[in-house]
Amino acid sequence: MKALLVTGLLAVALSGCAVPQATRNYTADLNAGNIPGATENAIAQADEKDGAPRDLLWALEAGTLLRHNGLFERSTKMLDGAEELMKEDDTRNLVASGANQTMAVLVNDNVMPYSPAVYDTVMLNTYKALNFWQQGDYDNARIEWNRTDDRQRRASEHFESEIDKQRDEIKKEQNSDLVERSVSDSSGALKAAGVDIEHWAPYTGYVNPASLYLHGLYFLLNGENKADYDRAHQSLQRAFALTKNSQVKVDMNAAKRPKKLKPSVWIVFENGLAARKEERRIDLPLFLVTGNVNYTGIALPIMGDGQPAHPYVAVGRQQSQLLADMDTIIRGEFKTKFSGILIREIIRATAKTVVQKQLNDSSPWLGLIAAVAQAATTQADLRGWMTLPQNFQLLNVPYPANKQVVLSFPGIDDITVDLPEKKQPIVIYVRALNPASAPSIHMLASK
Repeated sequence: MKALLVTGLLAVALSGCAVPQATRNYTADLNAGNIPGATENAIAQADEKDGAPRDLLWALEAGTLLRHNGLFERSTKMLDGAEELMKEDDTRNLVASGANQTMAVLVNDNVMPYSPAVYDTVMLNTYKALNFWQQGDYDNARIEWNRTDDRQRRASEHFESEIDKQRDEIKKEQNSDLVERSVSDSSGALKAAGVDIEHWAPYTGYVNPASLYLHGLYFLLNGENKADYDRAHQSLQRAFALTKNSQVKVDMNAAKRPKKLKPSVWIVFENGLAARKEERRIDLPLFLVTGNVNYTGIALPIMGDGQPAHPYVAVGRQQSQLLADMDTIIRGEFKTKFSGILIREIIRATAKTVVQKQLNDSSPWLGLIAAVAQAATTQADLRGWMTLPQNFQLLNVPYPANKQVVLSFPGIDDITVDLPEKKQPIVIYVRALNPASAPSIHMLASK
């Protein structure tokens, strides 16, 4: 009878989903191409008060979709709010943080406020810069591009600190030898469960080549002096070293002779939806566990695959080429953080299992309750910025005589973009979320 009860209760507990209903509704709207519904949902979940969002992750989602819908001023305001919340994350009260850490050990990482990834911060300033550029606000665009560049430069330092923090986390743990052995002995179980991250590697220096390229392109097309063109050349040179994209090389060389830059059309294609986390539950060889427990295990986030909206965009016979793979950026950061996630989950599982055993020694029914509670609270943190693209692509074509560019995507109708009458360098920014929704097309003029 007890065995049947344990099995039934654990099945109920394990069937619980770590993904909140609001996130499931939002994902369903995105997948169905219901962008207005997804936008409304994201704005509501951002929980604005006095015009400022109170939920960081939903503010990022809302800011992205508002930008997709062409509401650039509203998008920037939402992203400004998200940036303020990021600053709060950096300076959060140590006592409150410690209380959250304690709660996370007792429950799971979902009780902690969302802590942004480095690529979140870079993309936030990238989107703000593009919004200002779109609106012809070149002064504020310049400020945001400089912030983007600064965040990129600090990325390597951040991850060196992250690795040191993981080592310290083991050392300060009371059962540090146990945790180290558990981490080591868990590698086989992790691979058996499909968690193999060894082949994931970030771009050198954890740089986002797309943001780096757009930074360089902005100063190439809107430079005011030699310092601006030098800045453009430096960014484009770094972007070419990472991407080997032929158009990036052309632009890099053009930054040396900006006065000879001919009017043409750059098409930047932000394609699909990036890799998302999925939960993987596995049994763990914890050395404190005896036969006198009903359940032990861990839940880990793993990265799924991003989904492109279209394989490419074409103008005539020319097709866009890969500029940067966002999945590579996301997985590279995730790989660096994964050891820390695993360590925390082992510490958490160890603590819960010890409590369960102690209660079980006292009373089998108290042990059963503890087992069900442990199973129910064993959930991976799957939060992440869902509307980032899977990849960025790039294409450049001569300025057409008829002042029109026809964008072709496999499987959908062509889209005609009317260009300004006066020939000038123009960027057509294309964002396609998925095949179910129409791409957004925005034009960025040179200064």
